[in-house]
Amino acid sequence: MKIAKRFRFEAAHRLPWHPGACRHLHGHSYRLTVGLEGTPDARGILVDFQDLKRVVQPLIDTWDHATLVASNDTALQEVLETLGSRYVVLPFDSTAENLCTYVAHHLIHEAGDWLRARGVRRLWVRLAETETSFAEIECALVHDVHSEPAAHAEAC
Repeated sequence: MKIAKRFRFEAAHRLPWHPGACRHLHGHSYRLTVGLEGTPDARGILVDFQDLKRVVQPLIDTWDHATLVASNDTALQEVLETLGSRYVVLPFDSTAENLCTYVAHHLIHEAGDWLRARGVRRLWVRLAETETSFAEIECALVHDVHSEPAAHAEAC
């Protein structure tokens, strides 16, 4: 069984090293989808959607209406500090790929044991920056010995 929950947040960022328009400070209406795959319990529930929200929402609340800034982008940090703007310093560049991977690692770190105890074998995260552009990662929470090696999700 597969289930998924969607989240939305607004955030700004820039990629100062990017050769195109992404080097400029700009914003996105991000759409985050967190999916789980596993075996539902005897009552037919894999994970209650409200329980999943309790794990993901604190991260969304931190990023929503903030500027996501790489730790090495000190120039932008100084400007935002001067303006009194809300920002979050990340230990990586704020690409869709990095943010997506971060969310997956966050879920595994914060709730991995809890998810495994509920029969979740895999999780996936999709982060869309625009209507046409997204990053996605899939992570295995347990090793499925019956699958072909190529079918295994990334270990994350």
